[in-house]
Amino acid sequence: MDSEAAVAALTRPLSFLEKLRVAAAAGIAVLLMTSIGWMVARPVDPEMAVTFVYGGRHVLAVWPSVLVLTLVSALVGTAIAGRRLPEAGLFAAAVGLVGLALRGSSMQSVLGYQATADLAGRRAVMAAMAFDCLLWASIAVATWVAVHLAWHWLWQEARTPEDDEPRPRAAAPAGKKISLRSGWPALVVTTVVGLFVIWTTIARTPVATIARGQVIASVAAGMYLGAMAGRYFTGVSKAYWYALAPLAAGLTAYLLGYLQADLGWAKGSLASYALLSTTPPHALVRPLPVEYIFVGLAGAMFGFWSGERMEHVAEREMS
Repeated sequence: MDSEAAVAALTRPLSFLEKLRVAAAAGIAVLLMTSIGWMVARPVDPEMAVTFVYGGRHVLAVWPSVLVLTLVSALVGTAIAGRRLPEAGLFAAAVGLVGLALRGSSMQSVLGYQATADLAGRRAVMAAMAFDCLLWASIAVATWVAVHLAWHWLWQEARTPEDDEPRPRAAAPAGKKISLRSGWPALVVTTVVGLFVIWTTIARTPVATIARGQVIASVAAGMYLGAMAGRYFTGVSKAYWYALAPLAAGLTAYLLGYLQADLGWAKGSLASYALLSTTPPHALVRPLPVEYIFVGLAGAMFGFWSGERMEHVAEREMS
């Protein structure tokens, strides 16, 4: 198989069967995480959200089990989804963990149960959420490594020498490769665009009650559009730069919540909301850590694939 034929085979549109396989992988992950995963990770208080730090159990009693289940769902997803999308197993596992998160409550319950209506109380919750974000991100990183190894092992015999080259880029000079360090602009663009979209769509007002569906849609759309923008403006073809954006966005959000924990913006008609522990200190802290990491990861991967597809279409039109 010559180089042009190999690239054409890898960049052709996904068939209906290939899309169905990815959907099946995600569906199996959802079933696994909402059943066995829920038994492992559900909070002791049924009114609480799915978190490691406030779930009522020791982190070391929950984190390893969630990691194992996530790895299983990702590896099964990799085998089912096939060769075309190396990140499909990670995407499936992310969708499964979104299903797990939705079985619990939202950030509203975390603020109501754990925060107090003062600077110290809100800052303590924001610090705990940042740590929780890192715990979920560590699961995502371990899953990424496992999926990468599994994909290479499963599809090694079907690989060609051309498969080891970077994915095609419309904007890059021919033969130029992306180094480990040169992909950081994609991370920056994805994070900045994602946070802007989330910030502008996640709530009607700064003091509105947290709407779960709106939060999920906002994070997914933000990371999706962010990854598409990052792919378009930077041309970086390594998916892990886009996968890091949800962690960067989550940590940035909780840092902003920590810095604005005094609710100094709640003035005039909003001043009374500063007396409520359930008032989010910043609009960007409305998503839970698990939502930032895995809703964001699913959105970023989908945006990356969409941007990649657009580049391939542009390449064919210019050739």
